Amino acid sequence: MTINWQFSGVLLASMAMGLVACSSNAGKKDAQPAVAIQDAVRAQPRATCGNDSSYTINDKSYQVLDSAADYSEAGTASWYGAEYQGTPTAGCEVFDMYGYSAAHRTLPLPSFARVTNEQNGKSIIVRINDRGPFDSGDLIQLSFAAANALGIKARSGAPVVVDAISPQQLPAGVAAAASPKLSTAKAPAPVDKSKPYYVIAGTWPDQGAALDMFVRLTSVGLGKTEMATATREGREMYQVRVGPLYNQDQIDNVKDILESNGLANFKVVAR
Repeated sequence: MTINWQFSGVLLASMAMGLVACSSNAGKKDAQPAVAIQDAVRAQPRATCGNDSSYTINDKSYQVLDSAADYSEAGTASWYGAEYQGTPTAGCEVFDMYGYSAAHRTLPLPSFARVTNEQNGKSIIVRINDRGPFDSGDLIQLSFAAANALGIKARSGAPVVVDAISPQQLPAGVAAAASPKLSTAKAPAPVDKSKPYYVIAGTWPDQGAALDMFVRLTSVGLGKTEMATATREGREMYQVRVGPLYNQDQIDNVKDILESNGLANFKVVAR
C-alpha cells in the first residue's frame, strides 16, 4: 500500500520553536545582546574558485559583487549542518558545521560579515566561504554553530541583518589563526535533484513523540530534518525524516550522525 506523506513544515516549525523556547528559557534571565567573535577570523585573498563574475543555478542567474565594501542588507537566514560536514564549499574550503561560516549568493569568497539576529539583538562575525541558499528565499545560510550562537533554531526564515566588514574593521584583539582547511577537490558540481533520497528516522501515531525526535535531530545539526503526516487505515501518522539528499556523501553523513546518537533503526528511501 502506498502512503502519501505530506510535509507539515509550517505547523512543525511553530510547534518546535515553542518547545525549544520553553526548554531553553526556563529558569533563565533574559539574554543580553552579545557579540561573538570566532578566533579564526582573518583576512584571506580572494578565492580562485566560486568567484566567477556570474553563474546560473536552477535557471536563475546571479552576479557576484566585485567587492564586499559597504554591503548591508536585511533579510532572513537559514542554516545547514551535518548533512554537508566535510564536503567542499563553493570557495574550495572544507565545510565545518562547528565553525562560524556562511553561504551567500553574491558576496566575494571569502569575505566577512556581521550577522545580527533582529529578534534578540545577538550578532556574530562569519566567514562567507560558500554559495547559497538556493532552495529558499533566505538571504544567507549559516553554519550550525553560527545559527546556534545567534539563537536561531528555525530551519529558515529568521530575520537578520548582514553587514559586510573589511579586515580593517575586525574587532581589536582578534588573533590571527591558521588558514582555513582547503579542499583538494574541485568546487561541488551542480546537484542532480531528479533523484532525491530521505533517511527515515521513524514513524509514530503520537505527534508529541515525532516532535521530540524532530527537535533531537535538529539539535545535533541535521538541518534537513522535517516531519511529514499521512493517514493510514483511518489513523494519522507522523514521520520524521532527513532530506532531500542528493548524493552518497550526504546520506553517509546523516547515517553517521544518527548512529553516533544511538539511532540505528532508520532506513533510506528514494522518492
